[in-house]
Amino acid sequence: MPTQAGPGCNSTLITETRSFSNHTANETRSDTARDEVIITIVTFASTPVLILGLISNGAIFRFLCCCGNKRNTYTVYILNLAIADFTVLIAYTMYIVFSMIIWGELTFENYLYHVIDILALFGYNTSFFLLTVISIERCLGAFYPFWYHSNRPEHLSAVLCALLWIFSCVVTGVEYFTCWEAYFSSEGPCYRTHAIANIFLLTIFVVFIPIIVLCSLSLLVKVWRRSSARLSLTIVITVVLFLIFALPLRISAFVPNTVVYWHPEKELNGAFLNISCILNVINGSINPFVYFLVGRRKQLKSRETFSAVFHRSWKDETEEVVAQQTHVQ
Repeated sequence: MPTQAGPGCNSTLITETRSFSNHTANETRSDTARDEVIITIVTFASTPVLILGLISNGAIFRFLCCCGNKRNTYTVYILNLAIADFTVLIAYTMYIVFSMIIWGELTFENYLYHVIDILALFGYNTSFFLLTVISIERCLGAFYPFWYHSNRPEHLSAVLCALLWIFSCVVTGVEYFTCWEAYFSSEGPCYRTHAIANIFLLTIFVVFIPIIVLCSLSLLVKVWRRSSARLSLTIVITVVLFLIFALPLRISAFVPNTVVYWHPEKELNGAFLNISCILNVINGSINPFVYFLVGRRKQLKSRETFSAVFHRSWKDETEEVVAQQTHVQ
């Protein structure tokens, strides 16, 4: 049974290109040189996006955590999402630094790359799980506002975020120490050697992906009927961008393993994997710009602070409506 995980099976890191190159040892020198050029292009093309992403996600963290701004249900999720994206970008940055400055000079070079891979995979999984929960919560709040706001525990966001980080840690550990172990020991695809772990991982993504897609489509219908629903629009755009920019990295790990499983004579092509790495960097960097574009007021002549613009994109209008009607009653 094929899976979405793994470098044969792993899915989150530009360092997969390093692992991929191990399978091309018997190719011609021209092919090897071509792969090195592609990796170099990917590295330098990712650098400006990485810098912007680190700065923008750091700004979100500062606004929400260090400035004493008022938080609501969704700002807790946004803060954790920014931390998860920042983790992914830090992992890519570490890879670039080690590759360009101290490549081959460290005694524990392989150990460092394992740490980088785990960090990137951990951040990727956490972002995915957080977006799923955000979509579900927003659907409940948009379609059943009175029931949702009356029955929702006060600290549910913080509790869910803590549980999601723990769950992501478990999923990352299972995925990395089963699929990667099979991959580096040349035992073959992980779905042959670790069937139980593979079924566990496959079930998670088969369940979560349809949920996040259905919730996003439902919110899109809601946004279409009510143009002022900034929070729903923010969530829909963020989820769509994740599916466009981050999901290809899962596909780039899933498809080659499936092809090799049925056609062992086929050779893997790393071009799609390299492109997927750049797309994943973009995904980790783009969310703060979405918040800004959705939250700004075009008709407002005076300048606003970034904090005010960001908070407008996270503002839950239904919570205010429910509070007003409850007060009237």
